[in-house]
Amino acid sequence: MRIHITTETQAKIPIILAVCEGKIFGNILAISQLDAVKYTLSTLSVAKGKWVDIEVESGQRVIFWGINSFESIYEIRCQGGELWTLCQTLPYDAVQIFPWSSYPQELLYGIKVRDWRFDTYRTNAHPLPKLGCKDLYVVDQGSDLSHYIQRHYGRIDSLHWARQRCNEPANVLTPQKFAQHLKEFTQFGIQVEIIEKSALEGQGFGALLGVSQGSAQDPCLAVLQWNGAHSSEVRTTLVGKGVTFDTGGISLKPSSGMEDMKMDMSGAAVVAAVIRAAAIDKLPLNLYVVIPLVENSISGSAQRPGDIVFSLSGKSIEVLNTDAEGRLILADALWYAQERFSSQVIIDVATLTGAVKVALGPEYGGLFGTCETLIQTLKSCGALEGEKFWPLPLDPAFDRSLDSDHADMKNIANVGYGAGSSIGAQFLKRFIRPGQKWAHLDIANVDHVTVDHPLCPKGGCAFGVQTLYAYLLTLVASKPDTSCNSALDLK
Repeated sequence: MRIHITTETQAKIPIILAVCEGKIFGNILAISQLDAVKYTLSTLSVAKGKWVDIEVESGQRVIFWGINSFESIYEIRCQGGELWTLCQTLPYDAVQIFPWSSYPQELLYGIKVRDWRFDTYRTNAHPLPKLGCKDLYVVDQGSDLSHYIQRHYGRIDSLHWARQRCNEPANVLTPQKFAQHLKEFTQFGIQVEIIEKSALEGQGFGALLGVSQGSAQDPCLAVLQWNGAHSSEVRTTLVGKGVTFDTGGISLKPSSGMEDMKMDMSGAAVVAAVIRAAAIDKLPLNLYVVIPLVENSISGSAQRPGDIVFSLSGKSIEVLNTDAEGRLILADALWYAQERFSSQVIIDVATLTGAVKVALGPEYGGLFGTCETLIQTLKSCGALEGEKFWPLPLDPAFDRSLDSDHADMKNIANVGYGAGSSIGAQFLKRFIRPGQKWAHLDIANVDHVTVDHPLCPKGGCAFGVQTLYAYLLTLVASKPDTSCNSALDLK
């Protein structure tokens, strides 16, 4: 749908007015026969999500659309997304609106975010339903909406980029294909380096290579740099889990729902989208991204339960479950990121554990870390953006459960121990240097939506892009607090 920002009412184009509890939202003064409109509204009731279409004497059509009351910026954005959906059901090629909230920019933001769908592989024989409204005119009443959208273009477009990657089938989006997409980021001023399999072998990425050894698809490590500030400024590194398909390996997953494992690279898509947005929007900060890209497949050469591998850190890992593979590739990626960039803050994003859904359901992502200030900042950013996270514990007892009889550690706790999400995070923490401010976002339970959402159609939703971008904006707005709660710096 084409979205036009205008300062004038468009004659003869239907106007959408939002209605809540009998009150009209929007500039109805622009409508002739105002009394007729008010009278019509007084004689009908418009339920939330429903709409009524009338024609006033001038021939102007007015569409009353029922909405819920709204309080937060996120709720306003959701109304924007719902408005986009409404436009696809209307029997008009074009409609116009007068933004009705105190934050018209956020309403428009919601419209733009929802203006995407995954139809790449539909043929003419089986197309998705055609979109109804082709043009939406947004009447700007002094809010400088054009400038707002221009300023947030990179953020919105990169969110769509991530969603496209999350929904791609694994036979198309292989590790090497993902890397090719990342190489295109050079057009935005991002430095892109792809470390191929032979170099990974030479440098000692044993944990990462062990995961990929059962696949015909070669692994790689992508390293991206956006240097938008002086080299002395604060550095932030993001690491994203990039398993383009996860069978579980020899510890094979159940067949039911395995098709969704094409989205096991959601963490990689999220962090890639964030640096893409930062570069397009030219954020004045230094941001680095490290993405391990593998496929966890099964074959005669696949990693076996009981194998012992040496990670990039030099620590040995007994692999008791080949389906706990994300933590293995992240172990090498996190260590590499710290060695290479020495950032003040490092944040990883991963569809790491199914256990996080047991703990938090489908509404909250899991949040772990070594610095209370960082944890609370990320939690607040997520709440603002409608991506809710909830802090979960790290603990020395969890760490002891990873001790192995035959190696420096094992990749899972004993069967029946529980606390799966915390165990996964605790494993990662073994590869975080003392004093390093680090956060881990487990998005395995929130990486996709099973029904259409106001801001995203069914499928991969790139949960975390908005949170991390909002976090970057806090860095731009002011120097981050360097204080850290040492009590959280657990082994």
